[in-house]
Amino acid sequence: MCSGASLGSPSGSASMSLAGSSISLSEAATRRRLLGAAGLLGLSACGFRPLYAPDTAADGGNADIVTELAAVRVGPIHERTGQLLRRNLQRRLEDAAPGTPARYQLNVSYTPGVEVLGYRRDGTITRVRYTFTGTWDLATLSVPPVPVARSDIPYRAIDSFNIPDLQFFSADSARDAMEGRAMEEMAEEITRQVALALRRRGESRSRATG
Repeated sequence: MCSGASLGSPSGSASMSLAGSSISLSEAATRRRLLGAAGLLGLSACGFRPLYAPDTAADGGNADIVTELAAVRVGPIHERTGQLLRRNLQRRLEDAAPGTPARYQLNVSYTPGVEVLGYRRDGTITRVRYTFTGTWDLATLSVPPVPVARSDIPYRAIDSFNIPDLQFFSADSARDAMEGRAMEEMAEEITRQVALALRRRGESRSRATG
C-alpha cells in the first residue's frame, strides 16, 4: 500500500549557516539527489513511472520516449527571444540523441506582454515584468502531415527585471538574462507536454495493434 512521502531535503538543513555546517554544498546536493531517487522508486511501486523512461511490454509498447523526442524537429521561431526558445527546445529534443531520423515537426509561437511595475518620483521606469504566452502543435513529417497533438491551454512564462538609474548596459544585461530564464522555462514546459503527447500516442497505437 502506498503512502505519501516528502521528496525534499530535511527542513532543518535550510537553517544551517554556511560557516557552521559540517556538510559541504556538494555533499548536500548529493544527498538531495539520493532522496529524490528514493522518492521516485517509491512512486514506481505505486504505479507511477518517470516520464522519459522507456515503455515496457506491460505498458503496451516498447518505444523509448527519448528516441521519440529526438525525432522532433523544431520549426523556425522569429525574433531574438524566439531563437533562444528554439535553441532551448533543440537541446531538449533532437540533441538528446543526435542522428535520430526526423519524424515530427514542432511549431511554436509565443506572444510577449510588458507591464511596468515600478517608477521613480520623476516618472522613470525602475522595474518591468514580461509575460510570454506560448502555444505549440506537433505533426508528422509525412505528406500530407498528420496532426499528433497541440497545446490545450497556452503556457505563460512570467519574469521581471530592474532598470538601474542611468546604467543602460546593466539594464540591457538584466533584460537579456530575464529573456533567457523565461525561454528556458517555456522550453522545459513545452518539452514536458510534447513528451506526454508522444507517450500517449505510442500507448494508443500499441493498444490498437494489440
